[in-house]
Amino acid sequence: MNILVLGAGAIGSVFGGFLAKAGHHVCLIARHSHLAAIKDRGLLIEGIWGEHVVDAITGYESLSAVKVNGNQSFDVILLTVKSYDTEPMLKALTACFSDPPPIVSLQNGLGNIEIIETYAGRIKTIGGRVIFGVEFIEPGRVKVTVSADKTMLGGLPGGIERAFVENLAQMLTAAGIPAEATDSIEKYIWGKVLYNCALNGLATVMKVHYGALLAHEGSREIMRQIVAEIFKVIRAKYIELDWKTPDEYTEQLFSKLIPLTFDHHPSMLQDILRHKRTEIDALNGAVVQKGMERDIDLPYNWAITKLIKAREALNCQP
Repeated sequence: MNILVLGAGAIGSVFGGFLAKAGHHVCLIARHSHLAAIKDRGLLIEGIWGEHVVDAITGYESLSAVKVNGNQSFDVILLTVKSYDTEPMLKALTACFSDPPPIVSLQNGLGNIEIIETYAGRIKTIGGRVIFGVEFIEPGRVKVTVSADKTMLGGLPGGIERAFVENLAQMLTAAGIPAEATDSIEKYIWGKVLYNCALNGLATVMKVHYGALLAHEGSREIMRQIVAEIFKVIRAKYIELDWKTPDEYTEQLFSKLIPLTFDHHPSMLQDILRHKRTEIDALNGAVVQKGMERDIDLPYNWAITKLIKAREALNCQP
Protein backbone atom coordinates (compact mmCIF):
# COMPACT_ATOMS: atom_id res chain seq x y z
CA MET A 1 0.00 0.00 0.00
CA ASN A 2 1.17 3.55 -0.74
CA ILE A 3 0.90 5.66 2.42
CA LEU A 4 1.43 9.38 3.00
CA VAL A 5 2.11 10.52 6.58
CA LEU A 6 1.32 14.20 7.10
CA GLY A 7 3.30 15.66 9.99
CA ALA A 8 5.79 12.92 10.82
CA GLY A 9 6.94 13.91 14.28
CA ALA A 10 6.94 11.33 17.07
CA ILE A 11 3.64 9.50 16.44
CA GLY A 12 3.79 9.84 12.65
CA SER A 13 7.32 8.44 12.57
CA VAL A 14 6.28 5.34 14.50
CA PHE A 15 3.31 4.63 12.23
CA GLY A 16 5.29 5.38 9.09
CA GLY A 17 8.37 3.50 10.26
CA PHE A 18 6.56 0.30 11.23
CA LEU A 19 4.53 0.30 8.01
CA ALA A 20 7.65 0.86 5.90
CA LYS A 21 9.45 -1.93 7.76
CA ALA A 22 6.49 -4.20 6.92
CA GLY A 23 7.02 -3.56 3.21
CA HIS A 24 4.60 -0.73 2.46
CA HIS A 25 5.69 2.33 0.50
CA VAL A 26 5.69 5.22 2.97
CA CYS A 27 6.27 8.90 2.29
CA LEU A 28 6.74 11.27 5.23
CA ILE A 29 6.03 14.98 5.35
CA ALA A 30 8.36 16.22 8.07
CA ARG A 31 10.86 18.86 9.09
CA HIS A 32 14.17 19.19 7.24
CA SER A 33 16.34 18.14 10.22
CA HIS A 34 14.28 14.98 10.78
CA LEU A 35 14.37 13.98 7.13
CA ALA A 36 18.10 14.71 6.85
CA ALA A 37 18.85 12.45 9.82
CA ILE A 38 16.66 9.68 8.37
CA LYS A 39 18.43 9.96 5.02
CA ASP A 40 21.82 9.86 6.73
CA ARG A 41 21.33 6.93 9.13
CA GLY A 42 17.75 5.68 8.81
CA LEU A 43 14.78 6.18 11.12
CA LEU A 44 15.54 4.79 14.58
CA ILE A 45 12.54 3.62 16.60
CA GLU A 46 13.30 2.35 20.08
CA GLY A 47 11.50 1.65 23.32
CA ILE A 48 8.97 -0.93 24.55
CA TRP A 49 8.29 -2.29 21.03
CA GLY A 50 11.95 -3.05 20.38
CA GLU A 51 14.69 -1.31 18.43
CA HIS A 52 14.23 -0.80 14.70
CA VAL A 53 16.19 1.01 12.01
CA VAL A 54 14.09 1.79 8.95
CA ASP A 55 15.87 2.73 5.73
CA ALA A 56 13.19 2.08 3.11
CA ILE A 57 11.30 5.31 3.61
CA THR A 58 11.05 8.55 1.63
CA GLY A 59 10.23 12.05 2.75
CA TYR A 60 9.61 15.64 1.72
CA GLU A 61 9.27 18.91 3.58
CA SER A 62 6.04 19.97 1.88
CA LEU A 63 3.05 18.64 -0.03
CA SER A 64 4.01 20.69 -3.06
CA ALA A 65 7.35 18.87 -3.14
CA VAL A 66 5.50 15.54 -3.05
CA LYS A 67 3.35 16.62 -5.98
CA VAL A 68 6.33 17.80 -8.03
CA ASN A 69 8.81 15.06 -7.18
CA GLY A 70 6.82 12.14 -5.86
CA ASN A 71 5.14 11.15 -9.11
CA GLN A 72 2.81 8.74 -7.31
CA SER A 73 -0.67 8.32 -5.92
CA PHE A 74 -1.53 7.23 -2.39
CA ASP A 75 -4.00 4.69 -1.03
CA VAL A 76 -4.39 6.34 2.38
CA ILE A 77 -3.19 9.39 4.28
CA LEU A 78 -2.27 9.29 7.97
CA LEU A 79 -2.76 12.70 9.56
CA THR A 80 -0.47 13.17 12.58
CA VAL A 81 -0.02 16.94 12.77
CA LYS A 82 -0.88 18.86 15.93
CA SER A 83 -4.58 19.65 16.16
CA TYR A 84 -4.04 23.37 15.52
CA ASP A 85 -2.39 22.48 12.20
CA THR A 86 -5.23 20.24 10.97
CA GLU A 87 -7.08 22.88 8.96
CA PRO A 88 -3.96 24.46 7.39
CA MET A 89 -2.74 21.00 6.40
CA LEU A 90 -6.11 20.02 4.89
CA LYS A 91 -6.19 23.29 2.93
CA ALA A 92 -2.72 22.56 1.57
CA LEU A 93 -3.62 18.94 0.82
CA THR A 94 -6.77 19.73 -1.16
CA ALA A 95 -4.93 22.50 -3.02
CA CYS A 96 -2.30 20.00 -4.18
CA PHE A 97 -4.54 16.94 -4.60
CA SER A 98 -8.09 17.63 -5.78
CA ASP A 99 -9.17 14.04 -5.08
CA PRO A 100 -7.21 12.80 -2.04
CA PRO A 101 -7.53 9.23 -0.74
CA PRO A 102 -9.13 8.39 2.64
CA ILE A 103 -7.62 10.36 5.53
CA VAL A 104 -7.07 8.91 9.00
CA SER A 105 -6.78 11.24 11.98
CA LEU A 106 -4.29 9.79 14.47
CA GLN A 107 -4.34 12.93 16.61
CA ASN A 108 -5.26 14.19 20.05
CA GLY A 109 -8.31 16.21 20.88
CA LEU A 110 -11.65 17.22 19.45
CA GLY A 111 -12.51 18.69 16.06
CA ASN A 112 -10.02 16.93 13.81
CA ILE A 113 -12.37 14.52 12.07
CA GLU A 114 -14.90 17.29 11.55
CA ILE A 115 -12.27 19.31 9.68
CA ILE A 116 -11.32 16.31 7.55
CA GLU A 117 -14.99 15.79 6.68
CA THR A 118 -15.32 19.46 5.68
CA TYR A 119 -12.40 19.30 3.24
CA ALA A 120 -12.46 15.68 2.01
CA GLY A 121 -16.02 14.50 2.62
CA ARG A 122 -17.54 11.96 4.99
CA ILE A 123 -16.77 9.10 2.62
CA LYS A 124 -13.02 9.73 3.07
CA THR A 125 -12.95 10.49 6.81
CA ILE A 126 -11.59 8.00 9.36
CA GLY A 127 -11.14 8.74 13.04
CA GLY A 128 -8.43 7.15 15.15
CA ARG A 129 -7.84 6.67 18.86
CA VAL A 130 -4.12 6.30 19.63
CA ILE A 131 -3.22 5.57 23.22
CA PHE A 132 0.46 4.67 23.09
CA GLY A 133 3.06 7.28 23.96
CA VAL A 134 6.06 8.35 21.90
CA GLU A 135 8.86 10.80 22.64
CA PHE A 136 10.83 12.62 19.96
CA ILE A 137 14.39 12.10 21.20
CA GLU A 138 16.24 13.87 18.39
CA PRO A 139 15.96 14.18 14.60
CA GLY A 140 15.77 10.69 13.13
CA ARG A 141 15.13 9.03 16.51
CA VAL A 142 11.88 8.39 18.42
CA LYS A 143 11.03 6.24 21.43
CA VAL A 144 7.82 4.35 22.21
CA THR A 145 7.54 4.78 25.98
CA VAL A 146 4.13 3.38 27.00
CA SER A 147 1.04 1.66 25.60
CA ALA A 148 -2.35 1.43 27.31
CA ASP A 149 -4.44 -0.20 24.57
CA LYS A 150 -4.70 -0.94 20.86
CA THR A 151 -5.31 1.75 18.24
CA MET A 152 -8.99 2.06 17.29
CA LEU A 153 -10.10 3.12 13.80
CA GLY A 154 -13.56 3.99 12.56
CA GLY A 155 -15.45 5.92 9.91
CA LEU A 156 -18.42 8.20 10.41
CA PRO A 157 -22.03 7.00 10.05
CA GLY A 158 -22.87 6.80 6.36
CA GLY A 159 -19.22 7.25 5.46
CA ILE A 160 -16.39 5.00 4.36
CA GLU A 161 -16.97 1.27 3.95
CA ARG A 162 -16.13 -0.72 7.07
CA ALA A 163 -14.14 -3.20 4.94
CA PHE A 164 -11.58 -0.48 4.17
CA VAL A 165 -11.20 0.35 7.86
CA GLU A 166 -10.89 -3.32 8.80
CA ASN A 167 -8.19 -3.81 6.18
CA LEU A 168 -6.33 -0.80 7.54
CA ALA A 169 -6.52 -2.13 11.10
CA GLN A 170 -5.25 -5.53 9.97
CA MET A 171 -2.41 -3.85 8.08
CA LEU A 172 -1.33 -1.93 11.19
CA THR A 173 -1.55 -5.01 13.38
CA ALA A 174 0.55 -7.03 10.94
CA ALA A 175 3.12 -4.23 10.94
CA GLY A 176 3.44 -4.38 14.74
CA ILE A 177 0.96 -1.71 15.88
CA PRO A 178 -2.08 -3.48 17.40
CA ALA A 179 -5.26 -1.99 15.90
CA GLU A 180 -8.97 -2.72 15.60
CA ALA A 181 -11.90 -1.36 13.57
CA THR A 182 -15.00 0.02 15.28
CA ASP A 183 -18.36 1.46 14.31
CA SER A 184 -18.28 3.73 17.39
CA ILE A 185 -15.14 5.82 16.95
CA GLU A 186 -16.68 8.87 18.67
CA LYS A 187 -16.90 6.86 21.87
CA TYR A 188 -13.18 6.10 21.74
CA ILE A 189 -12.20 9.65 20.83
CA TRP A 190 -14.11 11.00 23.84
CA GLY A 191 -12.53 8.31 26.01
CA LYS A 192 -9.10 9.53 24.91
CA VAL A 193 -10.20 13.13 25.56
CA LEU A 194 -11.08 12.16 29.14
CA TYR A 195 -7.64 10.60 29.55
CA ASN A 196 -5.74 13.52 27.99
CA CYS A 197 -7.72 16.23 29.76
CA ALA A 198 -7.33 14.58 33.16
CA LEU A 199 -3.58 14.12 32.80
CA ASN A 200 -1.83 16.32 30.26
CA GLY A 201 -2.50 19.83 31.51
CA LEU A 202 -2.06 18.96 35.18
CA ALA A 203 1.16 17.01 34.58
CA THR A 204 2.46 19.93 32.50
CA VAL A 205 1.69 22.50 35.18
CA MET A 206 3.34 20.27 37.80
CA LYS A 207 6.23 19.30 35.47
CA VAL A 208 5.86 15.59 36.26
CA HIS A 209 5.14 12.27 34.56
CA TYR A 210 1.67 10.74 34.72
CA GLY A 211 2.42 8.44 37.64
CA ALA A 212 3.37 11.32 39.92
CA LEU A 213 -0.21 12.61 39.72
CA LEU A 214 -1.32 9.66 41.86
CA ALA A 215 1.06 10.53 44.68
CA HIS A 216 -1.02 13.24 46.36
CA GLU A 217 -4.71 13.56 47.20
CA GLY A 218 -4.74 17.12 45.87
CA SER A 219 -3.80 16.11 42.31
CA ARG A 220 -6.08 13.08 42.48
CA GLU A 221 -9.01 15.32 43.45
CA ILE A 222 -8.29 17.74 40.60
CA MET A 223 -8.36 14.81 38.16
CA ARG A 224 -11.68 13.64 39.62
CA GLN A 225 -13.20 17.08 39.14
CA ILE A 226 -11.90 17.41 35.56
CA VAL A 227 -13.44 14.04 34.68
CA ALA A 228 -16.74 14.83 36.41
CA GLU A 229 -17.06 18.07 34.44
CA ILE A 230 -16.35 16.36 31.11
CA PHE A 231 -19.01 13.74 31.85
CA LYS A 232 -21.56 16.57 32.03
CA VAL A 233 -20.71 17.55 28.45
CA ILE A 234 -20.68 13.92 27.27
CA ARG A 235 -24.15 13.35 28.71
CA ALA A 236 -25.43 16.56 27.12
CA LYS A 237 -24.19 15.29 23.73
CA TYR A 238 -25.80 11.86 24.31
CA ILE A 239 -22.55 10.01 23.78
CA GLU A 240 -22.36 6.50 25.24
CA LEU A 241 -19.05 5.48 26.82
CA ASP A 242 -17.85 2.26 28.39
CA TRP A 243 -18.20 3.90 31.82
CA LYS A 244 -21.59 4.88 33.21
CA THR A 245 -20.34 7.39 35.79
CA PRO A 246 -17.31 9.65 36.27
CA ASP A 247 -16.40 7.70 39.41
CA GLU A 248 -16.31 4.48 37.39
CA TYR A 249 -13.96 6.07 34.86
CA THR A 250 -11.75 7.65 37.52
CA GLU A 251 -11.39 4.28 39.25
CA GLN A 252 -10.09 2.75 36.01
CA LEU A 253 -7.89 5.78 35.35
CA PHE A 254 -6.22 5.46 38.75
CA SER A 255 -6.02 1.66 38.93
CA LYS A 256 -5.22 0.75 35.31
CA LEU A 257 -4.63 3.53 32.80
CA ILE A 258 -2.13 5.63 34.76
CA PRO A 259 -0.15 2.58 35.96
CA LEU A 260 0.11 1.40 32.33
CA THR A 261 1.55 4.79 31.31
CA PHE A 262 3.18 5.61 34.67
CA ASP A 263 6.54 7.00 33.48
CA HIS A 264 5.27 8.92 30.47
CA HIS A 265 5.69 12.69 30.25
CA PRO A 266 2.86 14.27 28.24
CA SER A 267 3.63 15.72 24.83
CA MET A 268 2.14 18.95 26.16
CA LEU A 269 4.98 19.22 28.69
CA GLN A 270 7.49 18.41 25.96
CA ASP A 271 5.96 21.21 23.86
CA ILE A 272 6.24 23.72 26.72
CA LEU A 273 9.86 22.75 27.41
CA ARG A 274 10.64 23.23 23.70
CA HIS A 275 8.86 26.62 23.69
CA LYS A 276 6.21 25.33 21.30
CA ARG A 277 2.46 25.81 21.18
CA THR A 278 0.38 23.14 22.95
CA GLU A 279 -2.85 21.39 21.99
CA ILE A 280 -4.78 22.68 25.01
CA ASP A 281 -7.40 24.33 22.77
CA ALA A 282 -8.36 20.92 21.34
CA LEU A 283 -8.47 19.31 24.79
CA ASN A 284 -9.64 21.05 27.97
CA GLY A 285 -10.22 24.25 26.01
CA ALA A 286 -12.47 22.48 23.50
CA VAL A 287 -14.44 20.83 26.28
CA VAL A 288 -14.93 24.22 27.97
CA GLN A 289 -16.19 25.65 24.68
CA LYS A 290 -18.68 22.80 24.24
CA GLY A 291 -19.81 23.31 27.83
CA MET A 292 -20.40 27.02 27.20
CA GLU A 293 -22.56 26.15 24.19
CA ARG A 294 -24.81 24.20 26.57
CA ASP A 295 -24.59 26.54 29.59
CA ILE A 296 -22.47 23.99 31.49
CA ASP A 297 -19.85 25.46 33.82
CA LEU A 298 -16.48 23.65 33.84
CA PRO A 299 -14.25 25.59 36.28
CA TYR A 300 -11.51 22.96 36.64
CA ASN A 301 -11.10 22.51 32.89
CA TRP A 302 -11.24 26.30 32.47
CA ALA A 303 -8.48 26.75 35.07
CA ILE A 304 -6.22 24.13 33.47
CA THR A 305 -6.74 25.78 30.07
CA LYS A 306 -5.85 29.22 31.40
CA LEU A 307 -2.78 27.93 33.26
CA ILE A 308 -1.41 26.28 30.11
CA LYS A 309 -2.16 29.41 28.10
CA ALA A 310 -0.20 31.40 30.68
CA ARG A 311 2.75 28.99 30.36
CA GLU A 312 2.64 29.41 26.58
CA ALA A 313 2.63 33.19 26.92
CA LEU A 314 5.57 33.13 29.31
CA ASN A 315 7.47 30.98 26.82
CA CYS A 316 7.04 33.71 24.20
CA GLN A 317 8.58 36.42 26.37
CA PRO A 318 12.17 37.42 25.57
